[in-house]
Amino acid sequence: MGSKQEFVELLAAVRAGDQDAAARLVQGYEAQIRRVVRIRLTDPHLRRQLDSVDICQSVLGDFFERATSGQFELASPQQLMALLATMAKNRLLQH
Repeated sequence: MGSKQEFVELLAAVRAGDQDAAARLVQGYEAQIRRVVRIRLTDPHLRRQLDSVDICQSVLGDFFERATSGQFELASPQQLMALLATMAKNRLLQH
């Protein structure tokens, strides 16, 4: 994701509703979120109903909605990934 300054600027653009910034964020984190989901999606019945893409899209949609309202204060890409991973785990638990 680059330097800390680039990360801060990316999040500021996402908060401002910049679609290109949102696309860059998705591109940078989607594979990692999906990996977290696939590792935890072990129930065969649930696997037939859900895919890692479903959970990932839901998590990212929720993140963007909450980020634009200023709910998150993130200082690093690692904090963002930890947040997104936690959101994905919680979303799986809801199912």
